[in-house]
Amino acid sequence: MCTVVILRQVHPEWPLVLAANRDELYARPAVGPQVLCPSPRILGGRDLERQGTWMGVTDAGLFVGLTNQRGAANLTRARLSRGEVVMRSLQAGSVGGIERYLAGLAPGDYNPFNLLYGNAEVLRVAYVRPDTERVTWEDVPPGVHVLPNDVLDTPALPKVARARKLAEKAARRPWPVAVQLLQTMLADHLLPERAPALLPEEEGLPEIHERMRQYQALCIHTPGYGTRSSAIVALAPGRVAHYLASDTAPCQGPFQDVTPLLSPR
Repeated sequence: MCTVVILRQVHPEWPLVLAANRDELYARPAVGPQVLCPSPRILGGRDLERQGTWMGVTDAGLFVGLTNQRGAANLTRARLSRGEVVMRSLQAGSVGGIERYLAGLAPGDYNPFNLLYGNAEVLRVAYVRPDTERVTWEDVPPGVHVLPNDVLDTPALPKVARARKLAEKAARRPWPVAVQLLQTMLADHLLPERAPALLPEEEGLPEIHERMRQYQALCIHTPGYGTRSSAIVALAPGRVAHYLASDTAPCQGPFQDVTPLLSPR
């Protein structure tokens, strides 16, 4: 994923609501939410290139989602799959299990990423950077937050402020209204007047500068890369209350309720 919007302990019905867009190369094959593992029962999309996932939930109400970290390090080919990290975190089955797993990772084995994980009671974000010795994580406080291709709520990316402004309109509305507002947010195409400043390692890479402004829309459309799918998830203690998914850009297709897939037939 490239953007996850978080409503934590602000919605009147659900302790945790997440709305996310997955931005990816159009040529990279993937499929929408399906049962990825029977026990624990895991529901999420599947990346067909490396067989991992970018986001998923368990039937016990555990959520894990990954966003890339911007920077030139992402232009190199990773030795290990970040999608596998999401899958193994979901299989760990609990926040404590995830953190024991993360503590054993070698950050240098991966391209940089951010991992959002938790449930209706606890939510944390982990940062995995190749130039650090270990994975670090921090609590996500109550409120409306945005995790983009950078640290939580970074002021460096204009889309963060835009997403928070739109999400705050949904934060305290009844669920059907909140869903409509979150879908509108995910389909938003507004671009900032200026591109964000380049990171030091991005200087001298003009192709990155040319793309950065286009990537500041919440719903991205460029010739080879863009928003491929979206999801809205609401978590209650011990369960997933709602999982709505669009297997295309949110401006192009409807959201389907895939929550029943979490219940064995």
